[in-house]
Amino acid sequence: MRLALIIAITITVAILSPAQQEAPSTVGAPTFVSIEGRFSISLPEQNGFIELTIPTPVGDAKGGIFQWQTKEATFGVGYADATQPLDNPETAKQFFNGATELFKKLAKANSGNVAPVRQITFDKYPGIEQRADLFTGAIIQRTYIVSRRIYEMVAVIKNSQRESESVAVGALDSFKLLSDAEVTQRRWEKVAKAEPSPLPQQPVAPRDGSDASDEGLRGRVKSVLTESQDLSGTKSAQGRKRDSFTTYNEHGNILRTEWYDDTGIVEHIKVYGFIDGRRVAVSRWIRLESPQSPMGGGIAIPPGWTPPIDKSDPRYQERYEFKYDEKKRLTERSTFRSSGILDYRYVYKYNENQMERSIYSADRLSMRLVFILDDKGNEVERTIFWRDEHPRSKDSFTYEFDSSGNWTKRTTLTVVTKDGGQQLEPYSVHYRTITYY
Repeated sequence: MRLALIIAITITVAILSPAQQEAPSTVGAPTFVSIEGRFSISLPEQNGFIELTIPTPVGDAKGGIFQWQTKEATFGVGYADATQPLDNPETAKQFFNGATELFKKLAKANSGNVAPVRQITFDKYPGIEQRADLFTGAIIQRTYIVSRRIYEMVAVIKNSQRESESVAVGALDSFKLLSDAEVTQRRWEKVAKAEPSPLPQQPVAPRDGSDASDEGLRGRVKSVLTESQDLSGTKSAQGRKRDSFTTYNEHGNILRTEWYDDTGIVEHIKVYGFIDGRRVAVSRWIRLESPQSPMGGGIAIPPGWTPPIDKSDPRYQERYEFKYDEKKRLTERSTFRSSGILDYRYVYKYNENQMERSIYSADRLSMRLVFILDDKGNEVERTIFWRDEHPRSKDSFTYEFDSSGNWTKRTTLTVVTKDGGQQLEPYSVHYRTITYY
């Protein structure tokens, strides 16, 4: 999706879409906030969204476009990130020149008259404003560079809406960037709204083990905070960061787990419990944006078609089944959807100081992992095999332990080829902060 197509799509929607009597008004509209876009604007919540690619002097920038149809105008707000900063004066000049040429070509293709380009600024950031008058109406476009991010705003005012042009301009004027603190606050608000309700903890499903013992945890564990640090320099997030936080009840069963993104904010929550004597869970992903398609449409439904009966249980999303051997070691763990469909199955085999874990998606083998264990059952070596039995990687682990025998630091060493030979080098470190009852 090239830059000129932001305007083209906006024009197409504005001109070809039928008049909408129930279209929201820009006047008095609530403030729309895009967390990923890191901006706010005085437009209604109803919007569309499509992916966007913008050509720049340093390569394509990737992002997306939001779109609104109101009584006063049709709006598009797009943002895209380049791989390098664009605010160098020479780079910015090249980019704005290219944006100007694209705008002129589009206006000319629609028999439009283009006004002189206005140099504008947004806070301290450079930008340009362009305007074209077409036979159907007017286009106002503003483009800004904020470091390596491009912001593009377009308002299309049809001739029948000309008296509302000042309102459309006012909406563009209301565009505002969010501070880091505002983005963080908005994201935590999303987390709070996504929090699933706790599940019943009775009646408990009979089981030879527990979540804690299956994970190899010793003692009456209450919670585990897991953090990690990349040592290879290949990950986008560097430094020590949070991965997950899990709480257990006094019987060793998980109550709740939350997972974090690279900024340390929760992105996924899962709560566990028991329903009808079955081990179950409910998940919630925290989605920053959830827009609909701007072009409408959908899948055509044949006449006489009726949807299949939904056999899922609305009380939970996942159900688990477990199998153990005579030593109460986990041998199989299966995950089912609430409709009864098998999603995943983990099969464990033990042979002296070796443990094998095979992962199946439904009934198809996806991956096989072979572990070498020390005399306390800790994994000290791991080989990962593809389904074709070709080894993918081989790693080793070293540990530090607390007084209960649970590891609190695990360093992963991987085989690398260097100077014509192979050797082990530290790849990552995982940390666990464990509390006990």
